[in-house]
Amino acid sequence: MTALRPRLRDRLCVAAFILLWIAPTAYHGLWRARLPGEPALLHDWHDVACLFPTRPTVWNIYFVEVRRSGRRDWEQHDETLDFGMEPFGHRTRLHRFLVNWGERDAARREVADYLVASDRGRHPELAPIVGLRFVWTGFVPRPDDMARGAWRRPPLADVPRHQRRILATYEYPESGR
Repeated sequence: MTALRPRLRDRLCVAAFILLWIAPTAYHGLWRARLPGEPALLHDWHDVACLFPTRPTVWNIYFVEVRRSGRRDWEQHDETLDFGMEPFGHRTRLHRFLVNWGERDAARREVADYLVASDRGRHPELAPIVGLRFVWTGFVPRPDDMARGAWRRPPLADVPRHQRRILATYEYPESGR
């Protein structure tokens, strides 16, 4: 029986895989640096294999607060009703959107409008939302604090006010009901 010889196309595909994926990934893993002239998108693709080389100094935690008509206080809004899927551990897709958007106000405004409309449709018996804001806080993991079970973000009420940062606030007049 004769051994099958790989075709030239197969050899080129293996060589391309090694040169375009394995070698850059190994470079990132060993030297923790970007290849000279490497585009940012390729850098991100290669860095996937080097997940969590260092622990984060702060974990981003995002909240949505609403103020209803006739009330002065802000209350935490349960955004899991609209963004229930948690593909990123115990963080919703909204968390991922807010991380990726950064300072893009138009995207935040669109999500805020959606949350307000969704709440009005879901709870017509409640006072309408007249204000919505996105709030950020950071959780600093302690190396000496042993994890017990799955991590969940704390309620916003448990986060001291001086550790919160308001990212954006949007007003909704009652006449829009």
